[in-house]
Amino acid sequence: MDLNLTITGRCCDLALHPVSQTTAEKIREEGRGIYKSKYLEWWRKGNTCTCGMKLGDDSMVEVTLDGQQVPFDPAPIKESAVLLRRRMYLDSKARYLALMGYDDEVCSLTWHWTDVKDFDPKKFDFFVHRWDRLLHQDGFYIVDDARYDGHFATDYSWGERGGHNMIDPVVIDLEDVRREIAGGEVRVA
Repeated sequence: MDLNLTITGRCCDLALHPVSQTTAEKIREEGRGIYKSKYLEWWRKGNTCTCGMKLGDDSMVEVTLDGQQVPFDPAPIKESAVLLRRRMYLDSKARYLALMGYDDEVCSLTWHWTDVKDFDPKKFDFFVHRWDRLLHQDGFYIVDDARYDGHFATDYSWGERGGHNMIDPVVIDLEDVRREIAGGEVRVA
């Protein structure tokens, strides 16, 4: 059987990476204007980008087997979420992080598995990031990837892509975060 999992809604392409104090100050001064200061999409530089589907109230999750829709409860997707993905920065010498990118492009993402022997929705595993604190929104879930029965999708495809708007860049002072954690004031998973 062919199995498809499709999320339709808004996709995200966000980068979180360390920056110098000079760059942090420049980002704070220029706001969204910072995106124009270098070559196109320079903010994606490095391996710290998260590209996936934002799972929100306006998202639609659909599962099909051989083209026929089957019942699926999306609740386990959000239950898979982790709060902080880049904890490695907390233990580094980095002082500032910059969060840049977009989170509002209208699109869909379909994961496709071939030769599925039997279907059980409990065999799905989801890789989900929860960026509530970074983006100042409760319940900010990004579905990064999915597996079925221990296997990543045979292939995946993006569809129905539309335009996007860059977010206001966020500069995070890691010294403040470290102090909050040391004082027991911040939840970190």
